[in-house]
Amino acid sequence: MGCVQTSLPTCEQNDTFSMEFTNGTNDPYDLYINDKFQQIVSAKSRVTYDIPAGYWSAEVVQRSGYNLNQIDKFYSDTYQSCTDYAIIF
Repeated sequence: MGCVQTSLPTCEQNDTFSMEFTNGTNDPYDLYINDKFQQIVSAKSRVTYDIPAGYWSAEVVQRSGYNLNQIDKFYSDTYQSCTDYAIIF
């Protein structure tokens, strides 16, 4: 009998967790993860990112549709690899 190779899940190999960002508003937002711009999240849409496990931060900044003050939301926490989370803004 030969050896049986078991491959680790990608999240374990890469030491990442999954975060789904849902823009529930009618306006687009800029998405930053760990202080780096990722993309514009369109109104009423969602995107998913694999983020390195451990401490992380995310910021979403309203691009348009505001009257006086732009909405700027900040999130942070510490997560383990191979876990799934969601943020709705």
